Amino acid sequence: MLWGMADGNGTGKVDERARARSVIAQPPGEPGLQASDASSILWFVAGLADSIVPWGRMPKQRDLELRGFWPTEGHFASALGIVSARNAAFSWNVEGPPRTSTRLHDILVGANQGEGWTDLMLKTSIDLYTQDHGAFWEVVRESDSPSSPVLAINHLDAYRCFHTGHPDRPVIYQDINSRYHLLNWWNVCTLAEMPTPIEGKYGLQYCAITRLLRSVQIARNISIRNDEKTGGRYHGAIHLVKGVTTKEINDAAAIYAADADTKGLLRYAIPLVVGSVDPKADVGHDTIEMTSLPDGWDEEKAFKLYIALIAMAFLTDYQEFAPLPGGNLGTSAQSEVLHQKSRGKGPGLFMKMVTHALNFKIFPKGVEFYFDEQDIEAEQAEAELRKARAETYKLYIESGLLDVPATRQLALDAGDIPVEVFAALGGNDVTTEQVTNDEEQADAAAPPPPAETPAPPVTEDEQGEGAAAGSKSTHRTFWP
Repeated sequence: MLWGMADGNGTGKVDERARARSVIAQPPGEPGLQASDASSILWFVAGLADSIVPWGRMPKQRDLELRGFWPTEGHFASALGIVSARNAAFSWNVEGPPRTSTRLHDILVGANQGEGWTDLMLKTSIDLYTQDHGAFWEVVRESDSPSSPVLAINHLDAYRCFHTGHPDRPVIYQDINSRYHLLNWWNVCTLAEMPTPIEGKYGLQYCAITRLLRSVQIARNISIRNDEKTGGRYHGAIHLVKGVTTKEINDAAAIYAADADTKGLLRYAIPLVVGSVDPKADVGHDTIEMTSLPDGWDEEKAFKLYIALIAMAFLTDYQEFAPLPGGNLGTSAQSEVLHQKSRGKGPGLFMKMVTHALNFKIFPKGVEFYFDEQDIEAEQAEAELRKARAETYKLYIESGLLDVPATRQLALDAGDIPVEVFAALGGNDVTTEQVTNDEEQADAAAPPPPAETPAPPVTEDEQGEGAAAGSKSTHRTFWP
């Protein structure tokens, strides 16, 4: 039985074995309304977000403050939502033996205590981009052994996880009942987008909001100022008035405030009018702005710059969050180029981290996880290369340089012919080298490469002759 797939038909019933072995504490008793200790702390921290602890100092306190701060700035919160939704929407496949791949596929579909893959990716992304401790997964197994089958994969609250710096037991998790669990490497996966190279700062990273914090604070301050100025109770300026006494102004303001309350006008009311007692009085006023914006401030330019900084922090391109600005930057060709370049940065890094975590830390040998995102440009380029190689193969055969079996061997090595097709055509693979990319597990059943014939020992005289004559090139034959 699988977590979220207990009876095999997607009912969402939680596997009791996975629940029993998980370190995540379940709420006691019957479901109901329960107070969260963390919520009141977050509200308190959000009010003090302007003085966030510097990076590297009291990292848990800083993560708590960041967690309370980022929802208060709407543009960053929206950008985080865009990136998190993109990560959760990536398509993926699991390939391997039918029964094993189906079981692991169901585990991913029912991940995070039955909430599913999308829920797991959304929560992972939020922690990854807003917490300097990164993101954490719990890997629930049938028994406490790295070779034991996987039952479930759950998201762990990053604030409750502590890096130990020990490779065998890398994480301590504190559950909601304040119990601590020392997790083995086969029970936990850590994800960090930009890990620090500083020794002793175990597991810390420079998350997206850390890289953007100053700009986010400035944007938040400006939004607060604008909100207060348009809210009808703005006191960010001093007015020096002549010809009218302060008492007359205050009395008129009190009358107009009472009248606005009576009419239900919470923000805007009719203009305040004060009649002068002396018709000959020289009425005038000067205003001293106390919270004015910087000189030459341009709201549109500032917004575009802020979006560009957000794009840099999330390792993607500008148009991920807003249309490209006008002018030369708005051409469709450059827009397409920027999109293609961005796929190898933020999105590519996220897919690489998830793929490596699943293939090399969680899944057994013989099963591969990979993202199945369609890339039209890459497919077109690959088709052009295959076409060029096919024409080269034709020239080899027509010129008599190579026969058909040798040409098929070249096509197999280049990936133009599947192994199954090559074998069906009666081919005998004579290439002994095994090529494995960085997202695939090495084939344990592949035969070991043949031992190279040891070179004869080189005498001191031969070394001297080689030094005098210069370095000699060596040739290695890869064909048996």
